[in-house]
Amino acid sequence: MPGWRGAAPVVSGNNAAGQLQLGVFGDLFSIVALYVEHGNVLDAHTGRLLAGVADLACDRWRSKDPGMWELPEHRHYTTSKLGCWMALTKAVELAENGQIPGDDARWRSEAEHIREWVEQNCWSEERGAYVWYPGTDQLDASIVLHAISGFDRGERMSSTLDALRAELGAGPHLYRFTGAAEEEGVFLACSFWLVSALTLCGRVEEARGLMDELMSTPNDVGLLSEMLDPATGDLLGNLPQALSHLALVNAAITVSEASSPD
Repeated sequence: MPGWRGAAPVVSGNNAAGQLQLGVFGDLFSIVALYVEHGNVLDAHTGRLLAGVADLACDRWRSKDPGMWELPEHRHYTTSKLGCWMALTKAVELAENGQIPGDDARWRSEAEHIREWVEQNCWSEERGAYVWYPGTDQLDASIVLHAISGFDRGERMSSTLDALRAELGAGPHLYRFTGAAEEEGVFLACSFWLVSALTLCGRVEEARGLMDELMSTPNDVGLLSEMLDPATGDLLGNLPQALSHLALVNAAITVSEASSPD
């Protein structure tokens, strides 16, 4: 049975349920760190659980995985490694604040190993960009999340943003990765992540202009889907898509805070 407007394949369930996705470690610790930053305290059981997850990130970051896009090819995806870097960096902060027990010296050391590995293996001088995985010249829009994570907000990340817009851009939007335009629409969360990344790289006016363009994307009742056909403006994929809305809200907050006087 075909999906909406012939979309295929129609599937039941999600392959991610059975996949190792290294980037999830970073998502978990980011949320916990935000919880603590707002005055909350972790209970002892949660602290021990998170220390175990940090140790797991140390053990597993060298593994291949399907990446955040749940792909069939298991590779050493750049953003998978950076998800582990983010987890371990946040784990060190939480340990220093007395929120979780464990060997924070190991977490700090492994986070530095990840940084060195990414800088040595995932940066392309030819492309002027962080690439999708070592040995390719292809690009992945999810790297913009690591301007947001704080891994890089300097010249390399700014250059990567330009490369992404040149290769993956369609109007104000981005496709997920090299070659995606042949199979799907632009991925709306990437568009709003780009706003945040531009802001955090110091390109605030550019980010504001992009945000203004993107605000014509929601439908007549203000909802965003997962993807969009840039040629027609038709919304594609899951509707509504919470990830798209979350990316919009975070982009709006990021731009607003950068634009507000101290």
